[in-house]
Amino acid sequence: MAVDFTEKAKRFQAIDEIIASGRKLKWNQIISEMNDKYGLQTSKSAFYRDIEELQEKYGAPIDTDFESSGYFYTDPKYRLPRFYTDENAAKAAKLIKTLMDMVKGNPLYKEAQEVFESLAIENHDLTLENIKINKKPDNDRIIFVGAPNTKVPAETWRIIDKALQENRVITFDYISNADKESKFRQVQPWQLIFDDGNWNLHGLDVVKNARRRYSLEKIKNLKITNDVFTLPKDYDFRNMTRGSFGCMCDDAYLDYKIHLHGYAARYAQTKLWGDNQTITPDKKNPGPDGDGIILSFRTNQLMCVQRWVWKWADEAFPLAPKELVDDWKEKLERVNAIEL
Repeated sequence: MAVDFTEKAKRFQAIDEIIASGRKLKWNQIISEMNDKYGLQTSKSAFYRDIEELQEKYGAPIDTDFESSGYFYTDPKYRLPRFYTDENAAKAAKLIKTLMDMVKGNPLYKEAQEVFESLAIENHDLTLENIKINKKPDNDRIIFVGAPNTKVPAETWRIIDKALQENRVITFDYISNADKESKFRQVQPWQLIFDDGNWNLHGLDVVKNARRRYSLEKIKNLKITNDVFTLPKDYDFRNMTRGSFGCMCDDAYLDYKIHLHGYAARYAQTKLWGDNQTITPDKKNPGPDGDGIILSFRTNQLMCVQRWVWKWADEAFPLAPKELVDDWKEKLERVNAIEL
């Protein structure tokens, strides 16, 4: 049975709240209160059908008082589960399902599905696959978009999941952005990172004894070994950097100063980019509209910052450190040398 938040569900919620109040109201009194308090109109026959369905499908312990003929719960603690009654919970469930669709096919999805199923009462099918909500415009007001991802093979997920759980070393072939040919890797898998629509494996390159990140879609010939490692206490990627620019980082922290104006300046002021961040007006270079700023912060994500500054084109240029300024100037020279 799919979870369905319709007018019937609203009636179920109202009936549940009225009966749980312990006032032992008769059927006609309940119908009247449903109309007056909840704005729900129903008939005597529809009310009886709802009571029957609540008893049979949801296990509601509903009975009638012998003397007053009023309805009550034989178990005063019983309440209809929120997943079956609350429209806001329905929207939250739809949002969670949309988020989980981003990791469908990997072990995280399976674990999330098990959590949803554990929330269901006996004999009720509450799963991520079966969450359905009435098709209304407001149900599509929160969506997630991004560049299409390369599909990660199920076998890759299976091996990495097993290696993470058992702390087993894995081997695979991998071609990094800096290499032209694929190279053999021997890695301790520490952590999976979801960054900008892509899954990355954070771990230790055993041969180089260095921490590295690997894009899952680029991993080939993946194998799990019998070598077991001890997970270090500081394995978490977030211990290496704030991660404001993604999952790439260096060992060295640098102090950055970047001029921005226009849309780039407005956008930058809404985020936290690194430690010791400050934003001040750029009086020397105010920009075309006088809204120029100098964004200052400290981070160890040089490569990411280089790409970030360059993408703003004429709305940004670096002031410090030297590594960032030199890279920007080199890119500018190469672009200017292009003949169109």
